[in-house]
Amino acid sequence: MIRVYIDAGSAITRSGLESLLTADPAIEIVHDATEADVVVGAQRISSQDVTAEQIIAAVHAAAAGLQVTPAEDGAGLLPNPPLHMQMHEPVEEIVEPLTPREMDVLEMLAEGLSNKMIAHRLSISDHTAKFHVNSILAKLNAGTRTEAVTRGIRLGLIKI
Repeated sequence: MIRVYIDAGSAITRSGLESLLTADPAIEIVHDATEADVVVGAQRISSQDVTAEQIIAAVHAAAAGLQVTPAEDGAGLLPNPPLHMQMHEPVEEIVEPLTPREMDVLEMLAEGLSNKMIAHRLSISDHTAKFHVNSILAKLNAGTRTEAVTRGIRLGLIKI
């Protein structure tokens, strides 16, 4: 169960978010921020195109320890996670942008696929799949496949 506190500027916004979030049986609304796993700051919503599913997904991501902000301006939909959920490792920038093929491979890494399975799915050689994985590790400054996936999520390269 994810306990959510809604910090909204108006009662209408608070009521709307509460109604939207309680549609997910894994979410429980609490009325004290100190009891919350996730605090939703709703002073403004940047995009009118935000769906209920995206807001619920953002709450789940924040509960998993990720910081969630809108892509277009990096501000305000959800504040930093509560202190006990802050990321302890700074997120580094990408050394070099990933190619479209590397983005495909990174998503397959997130699915837990081996190099052989990636090669089969993309109709490439095992050697080429390994080359793409190593390139991703270097570009994301990651030591392991898991670390690459984690950084990919934190940088918004992998949709969860």
